[in-house]
Amino acid sequence: MGSNPPAPAHPAFPSLPPSSSRQTLPLPTKSSEVLPLIAYTSTSIQNVAQTLIPLLHKVAEGKGAEGTKLKEKERVQLGEEVLAAEKEDLYASDDGEVVRMTAGLVYILSARFNVSKRNTEGYDEQLLSFAIKLCNVGEPGQFHACPKRVSTFAWGLLRLAQHSKQIEAAHSALRSLVARSCLPNTFSGVLPAYLESCLLTKDFEAGRYVLDQMFLDVQSALPTYLDVLTYYHHAGLISAALKEYGKAKGYFVTVVSLPTQTASAIQLAAAKRAILCELLDTGKRITFPKYTSSAVNRVVERNAGVYIDLAKDYEAQKWGAVREASNKGVFEVDCNGGLIDQVLKSVTKRRIILLRETYSRLTASDLAQRVGLEGAAGAQTVLEVLSEMIHTGAISVSISDASTPGSAVVTFSDDVQDYGAPANLNKLTQVNHLAAVLEAELAEASRRLGISKEYLKKQANIIENATKAGKSSGGARMDDFDQMMAAEESGGGGRGVRGVGGNYNDMGF
Repeated sequence: MGSNPPAPAHPAFPSLPPSSSRQTLPLPTKSSEVLPLIAYTSTSIQNVAQTLIPLLHKVAEGKGAEGTKLKEKERVQLGEEVLAAEKEDLYASDDGEVVRMTAGLVYILSARFNVSKRNTEGYDEQLLSFAIKLCNVGEPGQFHACPKRVSTFAWGLLRLAQHSKQIEAAHSALRSLVARSCLPNTFSGVLPAYLESCLLTKDFEAGRYVLDQMFLDVQSALPTYLDVLTYYHHAGLISAALKEYGKAKGYFVTVVSLPTQTASAIQLAAAKRAILCELLDTGKRITFPKYTSSAVNRVVERNAGVYIDLAKDYEAQKWGAVREASNKGVFEVDCNGGLIDQVLKSVTKRRIILLRETYSRLTASDLAQRVGLEGAAGAQTVLEVLSEMIHTGAISVSISDASTPGSAVVTFSDDVQDYGAPANLNKLTQVNHLAAVLEAELAEASRRLGISKEYLKKQANIIENATKAGKSSGGARMDDFDQMMAAEESGGGGRGVRGVGGNYNDMGF
């Protein structure tokens, strides 16, 4: 006799009636009403997106407590407590139920992260395990339907994992969540949470999974300003850890130059790290973009003086002053000790690069002496530094065999770019792909602009005004082509590529 199938975690609920006969469902005001609502409406992605998510969103905003004497913050807190449905046992749900109720579970678990953390009860490994299960088997379409709440869920999962000291498990789960919830070229608040898990686990290579993206949509997933700051700051940290300092600097500069009226602490931290990464990349002082907020510039000038002075000394080749400045405790306080160590190590590399401009050939001992290193140990250090520079492509040099390190002959040569190298071919493929994506986006933007009523009305007015001006001045009547060219010149100042969407004036920039 076969065994009976396991009982479901909750009783079955009837399907929704057809949309034509469906009545507006009431807003849940009690925890006991949340799970039945989720089960009742999770019959199709359409029902989830059009019925369930709007209702749960209203609960999260505290709409169920409107009309009470509670303050807005208290209403929101009450809404989260209703959503948490802490007395409901979800953890026995099988994979099929998790897939079917993905969006509802995102709301419940993200609420439990907040409520249980305050109450301490229920903020445990059982909650963490079920959240990880949701990341691994959740239905992508339902994740896409509630991107803002998925972001809240991702951060809640990460904080619970830190509390439970199970970061590795959360790191793997967040990668799965990125794959299931994030659309291509669309910025999501899940991305910075994943990058933070990479930093916490020191799995820097895994960070590449979400780096080097061209975000063409930064609105539909409803990320916050802090999400954007955090993503680019963490991307800079990961790139710096991978010793890709030029790329790291670019990420940090993005953080610094994001529009703002009030500078944030993360922008100041990014500015300090950008200064150090620029030294490691080019050996020069950084210049932030002209469009950087004046508020940010003032904060950097007032609070990053030690970094700015270090950069000035480095660029002026005052190596003694650089070593002296690097001993200041402010770098450790700012958690930039690792970058400062790299700056100190880069002094020898930078001096070798400068000597290459003067000498074509030197013995290792002579080269060591000229970069401030003495004796056989200095020659050995120089050879090790040269080997690393050759490996990273920072210099082109040959080193002869010799009986002792100091007698080896170092011959500098002009850098020759090997365009057939796998790394360069890979870069070329990536750039070609990016160009194709951008070309398609521009074509689509031009198409949308060409059928825009507002744009066509504007162009018609320009043509009409240009025609009237031509008649009043006694000029000959323009044909259609001349009229269109006149319209483009009037609208865009006559510069750039002509055509629909051909210049920034037409696109509203």
